Amino acid sequence: MNDESIMPSGKHKGKALKDVPAHYLLWLYDNNRCRYELKDYILDNMDVLKEEVKEKEK
Repeated sequence: MNDESIMPSGKHKGKALKDVPAHYLLWLYDNNRCRYELKDYILDNMDVLKEEVKEKEK
């Protein structure tokens, strides 16, 4: 999966992954609510996602 891939399920289903909020993707990962390709995408982008969340908290 990449930034243009479509979110397969959940409240952001149908959106491009780049448009899904980072906090939501991290929540899915932390709560073991994502499968194979999505989990790999989150792992590959973990640093960027965490930084995005940190920036929004400021």
